Amino acid sequence: MKTSALRIAGASVLLIWGAVGLSACGNSAGSPDTAKSPAAPVATPVSSATATPAPTQTQARAYTSKELTALVAKLKDAHGKPLTVMSTADLKKTIGQAKSALASISVEPAECAPLALGGQMPSPESLAAGAGLSQDAATGAVTGISLASVAGSKVLSQGLVQSEDLKKCSNLSVMTGGTKVDVKLTKLGALGSTPGSIAYRTDTALPDGQMQSAITGQVLQNGVLFTVSAAGGASEADAVSRAGKLLDQAAALVGK
Repeated sequence: MKTSALRIAGASVLLIWGAVGLSACGNSAGSPDTAKSPAAPVATPVSSATATPAPTQTQARAYTSKELTALVAKLKDAHGKPLTVMSTADLKKTIGQAKSALASISVEPAECAPLALGGQMPSPESLAAGAGLSQDAATGAVTGISLASVAGSKVLSQGLVQSEDLKKCSNLSVMTGGTKVDVKLTKLGALGSTPGSIAYRTDTALPDGQMQSAITGQVLQNGVLFTVSAAGGASEADAVSRAGKLLDQAAALVGK
């Protein structure tokens, strides 16, 4: 449980409920890290960049897990291949397991705990979600996405990372079972071309000395919280590109 909990936190330390299924799914498959690719450069903060203003939200419809999973099944990776889609039953089980694992994790500074541990994550029964993953054995690239919907736009907005949160909680320490890992969050520019997106890089120093890194992007649109993550591949720019294209592709499907 110790290693599992650390891996869950390391893959996406913010672990808001919109991404928890993706994080757990990717780690259980032993997905590679951006840091394991020797060509991956150090992230460059984009201090002057701000997310593109989001369009005015209209009355959003409610989606079921079956509908969101069907949308994920339509997505293609960078090579035009369909994603590996997680079944609704497996995703619900994974979300429940991840939520239980988070109960053993503590965060410093304490004020960042709600952000890091997804304090507003609803129960699997009230959450509609779909998730998919793409893995490229040749390059070590891993790209995944989760779509989440729950009754009430306020609950959805609580799952969306805010710029001020990334600034306030840019350096975190996550501990479970007496083991501590340090995490650094770096805000990046807007991801892809979808209005309102926000992106950041997570660098996690694991107990075994490895540095695990990933690019994460989010956007809330038409009643769906999109969370996309990319790691591995040729470079950070490659990961950003893969994540942005997948986010744009998914956002274009919702609301049609």
